[in-house]
Amino acid sequence: MHIKLTSSSFVAQSFIAVAACVAAPLFCASSASAQTYSIVTAWGLNSTDQCTIPAAAQSGVSAIAGGSYHTIALKDGAVLAWGSNAWGQCTIPAAAQSGVSAIAGVGNSTIALKGGAVLAWGANQYGQCTIPAAAQSGVSAIAGGSYHTIALKDGGVMAWGDNRYGQCAMPTSARSGVSAIACGAVHSIALNNGRVLAWGDNYLRQCSIPTYAESGVSAIAGGANHTIALKGGAVLAWGDNRDGQCAIPASANSGVSAIAGGSYHTIALKGGAVLAWGSDREGQCAIPASANCGVSAIAGGGYHTIALYRDAPSYQAEIAALTAQNTALTARLNCGDLNGDGEVNGADLGKLLISWGQCQ
Repeated sequence: MHIKLTSSSFVAQSFIAVAACVAAPLFCASSASAQTYSIVTAWGLNSTDQCTIPAAAQSGVSAIAGGSYHTIALKDGAVLAWGSNAWGQCTIPAAAQSGVSAIAGVGNSTIALKGGAVLAWGANQYGQCTIPAAAQSGVSAIAGGSYHTIALKDGGVMAWGDNRYGQCAMPTSARSGVSAIACGAVHSIALNNGRVLAWGDNYLRQCSIPTYAESGVSAIAGGANHTIALKGGAVLAWGDNRDGQCAIPASANSGVSAIAGGSYHTIALKGGAVLAWGSDREGQCAIPASANCGVSAIAGGGYHTIALYRDAPSYQAEIAALTAQNTALTARLNCGDLNGDGEVNGADLGKLLISWGQCQ
């Protein structure tokens, strides 16, 4: 039916609003973020089955993370992990099977946060899984590099494990006022009042903060030898660019809501769709159809990319609800088009008001 909008066609306007929602890519819009997201998808290097999603991670997952060759997920407070288990990084200890609130990967180790205490297991050759007393309470965030672990407690960063490049030697500016933390392979990153801080290996200038990242930054992430930041919806990156991981595509210059890094690639989330650039030698930047819409979280492994997307039931529920609204409003519209000319206009207004009770 063709609808001609006039000053009296308030019913038609309502119908068009709903029709527009049905036709538009609703499920990629940020307004749908309140819906449940639960299925893990992963792509790229799969040499140790890090991209082969187990049944347990195909529903109910709330967070994701990546190690060098393994994938980590959080489901109902319990840690799940798959892929390489050469160092026991996928053998979940009893303490991490309930009550966990955050997860992260540390090279060939896994770390978790439970009740303010850091848990860690897997490779421990540099003490990255040996939790200091100070990190056994009051911790609010965790992150990991190749062989070191960092934590945020009362606005200050603490770190342990490999310190050969000074990645665990905290600068004064990272001891208070910090709101977020991240790691590269052998460098550490923090966010202090919108300003990016970084320390550790600086061979490729990954710790040399550009002027534009000294204010207004809202999120941080690290690749092996590059640093990533989010400012006003635009991705910033510096350091190693030999694979183009710091060459920001035009699509990532606005509207981005989350960032992550793999070893040599960069990942962003925009409007529910994953963007990725940099090294694609293992297909880690080849976005699958499942990550083109409805994604709520992203993470990077060494050479693979991980995303969390909405399950089918939530799509079906939204479609059913919109279909019901569409049907109801269509009935009201048809009831208003009393002269059968395919339009609701002033000529129908009198009859519409008289017959309105029949349309309820």
